[in-house]
Amino acid sequence: MERILDAAGGFAVQVQHPENLGAAIAALKLARVDLLGLASSCREVSGEPSGTRPAPRTSVSPVVSVPGGPMLLVEHLDTEYDQLRSIPDVVAQRLEKAGLEHATIAVPRPGGVLDDLDLVAHAAVLRLFPEPAGTATALPAEWLDIACEWVTGDLDEGAMVRMRVLSIEFDVPAHDVPAVMHECGLAKTWCDAVIGSLDDRIRTASLTFGRLPHLALAAGGPNVDSTGLLARYRLLQDVAREVTTDLAYACIDLEPTFEGLALGLSPVGWQTEGGAPPNRVAHELVDEWVPDAYPYQVLGPGHLARLKGVELDAGELAGGRVEVAIGEAGSWLPDTEAREEIQAQGWELLRPCLALEDELAALAEMRTKSRSRAKAVRSTDTTTVSDAELASLPTVRDLGAIVLEPEPHSRRGTRLTLLELVSWLDHEPHSDAPSGVSQVLATFARWWASGLSDGDRQDLKAIAPRLLGTAGSSDDHEQKRRWLATEWLVRVQAPAWLRAAGMLEVADRLIGLGSLRDDLELVRAVDTLGSAITVASRRLDITTSIVSDDEAHSAVAEDQLVWDAWERVAESTGWVAASETATHGAPAELAFATDLRVIECSRDARTRAELEAGRRSIGDSAWTTALHSIADEAWDRGWRAADLAARELSGFTLRVEMGRVAKTVLELGRLDDDGPETALEAAERAARDSLTRAALQGGADPNGNGEHPWDAARNAARVSSGGKEWSIVLDEARRAVGESAWAQAMADARAVTMALLETAPDTVARVVVASVAREAASAAGRGVAVRAAAIARANGSDDETTAAAVDDAMDQIASALQAEALTLLENLITPP
Repeated sequence: MERILDAAGGFAVQVQHPENLGAAIAALKLARVDLLGLASSCREVSGEPSGTRPAPRTSVSPVVSVPGGPMLLVEHLDTEYDQLRSIPDVVAQRLEKAGLEHATIAVPRPGGVLDDLDLVAHAAVLRLFPEPAGTATALPAEWLDIACEWVTGDLDEGAMVRMRVLSIEFDVPAHDVPAVMHECGLAKTWCDAVIGSLDDRIRTASLTFGRLPHLALAAGGPNVDSTGLLARYRLLQDVAREVTTDLAYACIDLEPTFEGLALGLSPVGWQTEGGAPPNRVAHELVDEWVPDAYPYQVLGPGHLARLKGVELDAGELAGGRVEVAIGEAGSWLPDTEAREEIQAQGWELLRPCLALEDELAALAEMRTKSRSRAKAVRSTDTTTVSDAELASLPTVRDLGAIVLEPEPHSRRGTRLTLLELVSWLDHEPHSDAPSGVSQVLATFARWWASGLSDGDRQDLKAIAPRLLGTAGSSDDHEQKRRWLATEWLVRVQAPAWLRAAGMLEVADRLIGLGSLRDDLELVRAVDTLGSAITVASRRLDITTSIVSDDEAHSAVAEDQLVWDAWERVAESTGWVAASETATHGAPAELAFATDLRVIECSRDARTRAELEAGRRSIGDSAWTTALHSIADEAWDRGWRAADLAARELSGFTLRVEMGRVAKTVLELGRLDDDGPETALEAAERAARDSLTRAALQGGADPNGNGEHPWDAARNAARVSSGGKEWSIVLDEARRAVGESAWAQAMADARAVTMALLETAPDTVARVVVASVAREAASAAGRGVAVRAAAIARANGSDDETTAAAVDDAMDQIASALQAEALTLLENLITPP
């Protein structure tokens, strides 16, 4: 409050470290409206004495998300003492109404080292001006990417960059600079990013909005000589050649200092010859008129129309634009006598595009009328806008400028993954794992978006805003999401491929199943899918053998063609994404071991024969593998937790001590010589078997006497065939660490094993069902591909035609499944 009172009407307000950044931004936007209303009421009360120059109009900047939290800048607020004192309360009330409980309202001190930027000598400056569109003029998002690359392109990710936003300076890691700069571009707030030392060499990027939106890139410094300055000039030429999207005009100049870098063009030049002020030309007419003559300029179609008949030494650029260099760049250095002469030559050459001061008003009026005819005037009265509408202002200016890509990026830009876009929409730091999105939902979105074609992936931009806020879902919602993906694999993905492979009856049975969270339906699903895998795998083997009998084609080449086709559609149809979502939260070893066993049973004819001989199904084998795997995981986690506790309290690690003890007592002959290691292994197996039974019962004592599963497992080891050896090793290790450390170690082991075993029935069920559903779809889908290849070969097709036939056959099913995957995504966003 004291800083506001001392600021003479100009101060920034920042909401620092709110627990909900999006809510804080929305609240500060509403507080901005309150501050504008306060300024308006002050003007109405005070009025202006007649004959005096009007006071500067109060301005309140847009809200921008900067390091630490959202911020706005108030300027020229001349009001009563009590009203100034009320400003923090105005912001606090908006934050409270938005539901925030924790945040700091701050008035950061303006200024810093960049206040001396204007004094830095020797600058090569590129200025880029977008197509003028009145108050709607904006800087293309691609330009901001170029600005970030200009400043940070050769920096390590953690290198610090000095940034100035709305007069407040921040030190920002290089990898976060694009995020800050894009936020400023979105909010239309000016900012500078600077690297280097002001007394040596620097490189800068400045975004400017207001009356003259443009981007200025510059390099130089007091220790940069003429040769170095010209080298930077040539680098900026390369940048200018890349920027043609929405470019109205660009110019490069060699200037004595960095003074006014973000304010626009110097009046020293054409204006002194009776020309129009260069910044007014740049603001209103820059797509047809040039502000001045410069050593290098990029001209557009409007300029070329005015210069028709003038002989230009111009190079063609994309988008109908040309580059024009006037004389040698060295002649334009600020301290050369040749600069005035070469600039006069530029005025003569560009005269049809140079406006005079006395004709500027008429030209501007003509442009205004032209725009009014082309586009209906839109009201700027904000009094009719509701609080809800203001709070929901868009967070990305133009989704059309964003390109969704499959792989994550180290920095924010216009090329993002789906979840990186969501991070931006939620004003989070750049990340492919936004904290505001449900982890289960994010798993599906990440995998599916990465598997879509470049064209299809762009359609997800419209869905991105709906992912916001899903992280607040309850555990029940997250579990529903996992089961939605699991059931989708069973009811949608697998039946589609089985039906295409001619297995209509089994496909119908899967579609007709009840909820898989019912134990009976769950068992039916696994048995049905296991049988389907067996049949589909046999058919696949038969078809493959027929194709490979053709000596003109190798089975290896055909197999590769089939796998390539299947992997492509597996990603685009959501097969991979739903699989990862269904098994979300399951131990990695559990999912891997179960998948490996199901694949082995499916693709190895000898293993299938062994199962049939033992009258066991693929489903039975999957259940057994999964249960043993989760028991192994529980046993290993328990000992890891015990090791940590024992080491912290005693300095000894239990399992290390157990190994040492086993070796020592063996050498002393206290263990039987007929296989002591085998005895210890038998004890371990008994313990794991006990945990397997506990996993089946969700952590209940497998023996029914109320014993904790961890204790029951250790006791099972003691009474096993290797129990004597096991007891000696365990008891000696216990003595080594001491009773206190042992007690804590066992308590921690009990906690972690119970946490895993309590959810084991549900986890194992999802893993097993997802595994057999995946393999059923895979076997059937590859069968479709092999059959298409066989038909194509029978008709004499070459490799290319055969591959096309396989893709066509797969795409007939994949296109429908892709639409179904979109429906699944919708349901994952809001579980029914």
